[in-house]
Amino acid sequence: MKGIGFGSKWFKFLTLMAFWLCVFSVSAASVLAAPLKVVVGLPHRVLFSVAVAVYVAEERGFFKEAGIEIDPVFTKGGGETVQGVVSGDINVAMATGLFAVLGAFEKGAPVMIVAAEITGMDTFWYALSNSPIRKLEDVAGKKVAFSTPGSSSHLAVLALADQLKAMGLKPSVSVSLGGLPDAFTGVKTGQADLGWSVPPFMLDRVEKGELRIVVRGSDIIALRDLTMRVHFANANFAKKNPEALKGFLRAQQKGLDFMFANPKETTKIWMKRADLKLPEATVLKTWDFYTRSAMAAKPIKGIETTMKDAVQFKFLKAPLGQAEVAKLIDLSYLP
Repeated sequence: MKGIGFGSKWFKFLTLMAFWLCVFSVSAASVLAAPLKVVVGLPHRVLFSVAVAVYVAEERGFFKEAGIEIDPVFTKGGGETVQGVVSGDINVAMATGLFAVLGAFEKGAPVMIVAAEITGMDTFWYALSNSPIRKLEDVAGKKVAFSTPGSSSHLAVLALADQLKAMGLKPSVSVSLGGLPDAFTGVKTGQADLGWSVPPFMLDRVEKGELRIVVRGSDIIALRDLTMRVHFANANFAKKNPEALKGFLRAQQKGLDFMFANPKETTKIWMKRADLKLPEATVLKTWDFYTRSAMAAKPIKGIETTMKDAVQFKFLKAPLGQAEVAKLIDLSYLP
């Protein structure tokens, strides 16, 4: 009887142990299966090259496949985006002008460029349809709008002014007017002769004959082989969470591939997520301004030229050394 009693207690003990092992195993599996959270800074909720790949990756389940859960944070542009990454409130940020990132890095901020966003320029500049400004040469001496200091549109208008000067014409005057609505208002009120935009915005007004596209980004020679905007991360986050950053970039790049392979389906996702009110046919014209190769994640092109410009326009005190550039740019997180 004692043997039976001992066996019964032993059986109960083993049963209890097995139960708790199952509980712990399930809990551990749940922890392991928990998605890695990434706070993503987006300078615009609508622009094609900024947010659409993120929307597509969410809708198509690419982030989930990569074990990532994103928390999107929308900012007002370059400076605010950089501040968010520097503070650590944002882990990785999309589509930010190189001037702003270079300036922050020189000041000792923990920023790291992890991918190119676009090489060449997708912005275009327009005038009112009743304006005498019709072609690039007509821009000489005129006021040309850009968004904020350090942005890619700022770099573009500076390069445009230099190009006009090299042609023997009077350089254009750069005017900071903020975002797209403010630039349009500025043109209507005479604060600028040319407003800036990015597809699909203002294309409906061009189709209606209200506006005229005068300069495309591809017309600015100096920018054709320059990486204009980059994706960058908080360096501390990258070092502590390499798999999260790799997973995010893998899903984001997969989203880009889908965008160019499936314009119509992407347009539907884009219009829904960004609450776009433009006609679908107008939105589809956006693809006329972009190629997948221009949005390749690597390499970062023309960094030496960009640094020289950054020094000239007071964003850098001096060009970064080779070791500093190697520390700033790390493309090893890309797929």
